[in-house]
Amino acid sequence: MTDGQRSINSFSADTHTETVVQTVVLDLETSEAKNKKVTIGIEEFQRIAGFFGDIMPSIPEYERTRNNPAFYNLVKREFADSAIKSSVARDAAYHAIAMYDSHSSNGSAGDRPDLGNGSFMQLCSQDFEIADNGSGYGLKASFIPYDAVWFGISLNPHTEKYLRRVFEDEAETGSCELHLSDDGDLRAHVAIKWEVEVYEAEDVSTVIGVDIGENVLYSVAAVDGDSDVESVEMESGAEFRHYREQFKQKRTSLMEKGDLRALSQCRDEHRRYTEQTLDTASRRVVEFAVEHEPSVLVLEDLTHYRETADDPIHDWPFADLQEKICYKATAEGIPVETVDPKDTSITCRKCGQAIPEFRDGTEFSCRRCGYEVHADVNAAINIAKRYAE
Repeated sequence: MTDGQRSINSFSADTHTETVVQTVVLDLETSEAKNKKVTIGIEEFQRIAGFFGDIMPSIPEYERTRNNPAFYNLVKREFADSAIKSSVARDAAYHAIAMYDSHSSNGSAGDRPDLGNGSFMQLCSQDFEIADNGSGYGLKASFIPYDAVWFGISLNPHTEKYLRRVFEDEAETGSCELHLSDDGDLRAHVAIKWEVEVYEAEDVSTVIGVDIGENVLYSVAAVDGDSDVESVEMESGAEFRHYREQFKQKRTSLMEKGDLRALSQCRDEHRRYTEQTLDTASRRVVEFAVEHEPSVLVLEDLTHYRETADDPIHDWPFADLQEKICYKATAEGIPVETVDPKDTSITCRKCGQAIPEFRDGTEFSCRRCGYEVHADVNAAINIAKRYAE
């Protein structure tokens, strides 16, 4: 039983069922011979995806669907001698379709999207299997016809927890991506799905407002049913900003030198560091909500942030952090809601006056009622109060 399920039963709240999808990164035990096979598979997958990426602009959007048999027939005709299974070749075509759909939904219709870094291939659920032999876990990948490849899985407490769900809690595996680094490290990004009971937001009185940003990674505030602030917590973004600036300088230097291998390693390191930072921040936000349960976790609706922000930080992972908070909260049985973020950063949470000059960097000082507090804490409280109104 998960912590989320315990909290639901403890508070006897009405619940509804939601599906949680968690992508788990598994470190695979491999060898030079196995990596050669993986390399062949990745090269073929990327070649096919690139082919469909090139022809996609000539195909009407309404025909770009997984159910369109023309794509599968095209795969069989154009790549009949491919070294990978037909199902994997088909998934390469679907990958191109999905990337174009995503690109179009983000307002970039007509442009060719980035299809990835070229170092991975996707496998559907029928082309891989995770097994438990009693002494450990392994992954069987079937991407080359009649030649399945087995990999041992190097466990850590985080990944073992999710794999146990597959064998003990009836969780299901979805898709899988095999990623091969320049150093020969092989990782499997596996989607794991399971059902959880989430209590209804209207059944709880404690609201957790969450403000995320650059100077402060996150600021959270617990506000009770009487609009009193129970507690607050925040995490500085100074370390992440410093690392990001170092990364930019290093990347520029490597680009000037033309050292593509080192540049690729640098980018991989940056992705891993960013992922770790977001995982840590999102986990702590959800832990805060669990500490104050029963609660509802409230985020800003940033749908139009890029279009409305005066100085948008294009490489700051707002959406990624919010996404991680959402699925981790759902996994704990905590409902997640969003509110309009308009003026939450410049409104005094005490008297309600909204004046831009009240906020000066990280400081908020209301000239009407004299209330002073860290600006991001003030914003988090306003987010919680806006939902409760």
